[in-house]
Amino acid sequence: MLFIGLNVFVGVYWLLSFNLLYTKFWNLDISNPLEKRHYLVIKNWTQFIFVISSFLFIRILFSIYHEKNSNELFRAEHYSALVIIPWILIYGKILIHPEILYGYPDMQKRDIEEENQINITDHVWIFDTINIINPKENENGSHVEESVLSYVSEIECFVNKKHPFRNPKFSLSDFEKAVNIPKSHLCYIFKYHAIVNFVEYTDYCRIKDALNLIENRYLDDATWEELAEKTGFISYDSFLIAFRNQTKREPDDFLNPQETLCFQKDNSFSI
Repeated sequence: MLFIGLNVFVGVYWLLSFNLLYTKFWNLDISNPLEKRHYLVIKNWTQFIFVISSFLFIRILFSIYHEKNSNELFRAEHYSALVIIPWILIYGKILIHPEILYGYPDMQKRDIEEENQINITDHVWIFDTINIINPKENENGSHVEESVLSYVSEIECFVNKKHPFRNPKFSLSDFEKAVNIPKSHLCYIFKYHAIVNFVEYTDYCRIKDALNLIENRYLDDATWEELAEKTGFISYDSFLIAFRNQTKREPDDFLNPQETLCFQKDNSFSI
């Protein structure tokens, strides 16, 4: 009777725990990029711990069942060696994924420093406190201001890794879906926290991409026309116009680039 009661208790406790975690945490819809990545880290860890705890519950029930059939005291000591396995898994996961110990802000900072995943050093972005004349935009923008740094980091990380503007048809709507930032927030960021608009930013990213490819000797086996096509320009003429406008120099000047580029308020590169 005691064994049956214990089984019922464990089963009900497991179901209630699963239902609570699933409905109150695992099934949430997070829109903010920084909060979403933090949420996914915690979600993965809670699922992992839940599976480990379920294994330990099963181990205890098997142990008690064995002692019941052997007419021993209910100490749940049998199969105790199996307890080592979950702890080895936990320690191994901590060593491989230590983000749960750092906290997400520290983890993000560590990733930036060690892996250089997010580059926001370009002089495209403005993070100073700004005065918004339009009261409506000021009201709506207060939500954006709280996460503007994480939004910009998300934008730069996506652009640097995926090179979306190599697709000449990549639009603001496509960008919105890719980075999971509302279009209104993107427009706000480019209006108040960037010295360029979205179209100018795409040209900037394409020219910077072209310069990186030149530096990595892409032109050893390709032509300027192929470089223009690869970086998202519809023709070499449009590439040449954008290149001259932004660098104030001819493409041949960058065949052996050693300079560091930044973006100025006149929408051009400086060397």
